[in-house]
Amino acid sequence: MAKKERMKLERLVRVLVILLVVVLMILAGYSQYAHQTFFSENAMAAAFTPVQSFFSGAADYVSNYMSILKLRGNLEIEYHKLRALNEQLMYRALFAEDLQYRNDYLLDLLHEYNTRIPMNPLYARVIEREPGNWFSQFTLNKGARDGVKPNMAVITHTGMVGNVVEVSENSCKVITIIDSNFKIGALIVSSRDQGVVGGTLGIDGQPLCRMYYLPASSIPRPGDTVVTSGVGLPFPRGLVLGTVRESTRLLEENKYYVVVEPTANFQHIEDVLILRYEPQIEVRPEGEEVV
Repeated sequence: MAKKERMKLERLVRVLVILLVVVLMILAGYSQYAHQTFFSENAMAAAFTPVQSFFSGAADYVSNYMSILKLRGNLEIEYHKLRALNEQLMYRALFAEDLQYRNDYLLDLLHEYNTRIPMNPLYARVIEREPGNWFSQFTLNKGARDGVKPNMAVITHTGMVGNVVEVSENSCKVITIIDSNFKIGALIVSSRDQGVVGGTLGIDGQPLCRMYYLPASSIPRPGDTVVTSGVGLPFPRGLVLGTVRESTRLLEENKYYVVVEPTANFQHIEDVLILRYEPQIEVRPEGEEVV
C-alpha cells in the first residue's frame, strides 16, 4: 500500500511541475508578444533552477540506484559462478588425491607381489566387511576356482593382514590378526624368542595384538619386529605382523605378554594379496629308512 501511495504522489508532483512549466512558458511568450515583462531573466532562472536541480538530482539518484542494482545482480551471478567453480575444483582435487593414493598403494602392492612370487601370490579385492571402524573380518572376490584354500595368508605391502578361514567357489572369508579369535606362531626378530600372537579387538576393543608364551627371561624392546615363525599353520616364515609396543612383567608367568602394534592399516583395507603358499613335503624313495 505504501508503495502505491508513493507512486501516486510522484505522479501528482510530475503533473504539477509540468503545469508550472507550461504556465511559465505561456507567460514568457505573452510577455514577448505584448512587450511586457512579467518575469525578469533572473526571476525565471530562480524559478526554474530548483526545479531543474530537483529533476536532475532525482534522475541521477534513479540512475545510480539502477546501476547499483545491476552491479549487485552481476556480482551475485559471478559469486554463484565462482562458488560452483570452487566446488568443482575441490571435487577434482579430492578425486586426484584419491587417485594418487590408489596409484601409490597399488604400486607398492605390485612391488610386494613381485617380491612374493615364490609364494604364488594372488591379487584380490575386498567386496564385503563386518560392520565397525576396524577390519576384523572381511570377504574377498577370490575363491576355490582361483586356487584359494583355508589357512592361506593374506597380506598387504605393509605386513600380514590375516588368513583365509572359509572358501566358496568365487569368494573367501578372511579373519584378521587383530581379531580375538586369531592365533598364530610368531617370533621376535632381534631375540629369536618364539610365542603365539593373538588379536585383542574382541577383548578390549583395541586393534592390537598380544604375544604370549614367551620365555620368562625375554625382555623385548619397543620397536622390535615380530614376524611369523612358520610353526603350526602352513604359513610362510618371516611375514611381518607388527612391532613391539610394550611388555607386561606380571608375577604370574602365564599372564606375561607383549603388546604388538600391527604394521597393516586395519581401517583402510581395499586390495590385498593371498599367498597360495603350500609347504613342500619331502618325498623319500620307497624302501629308504628314516633315521
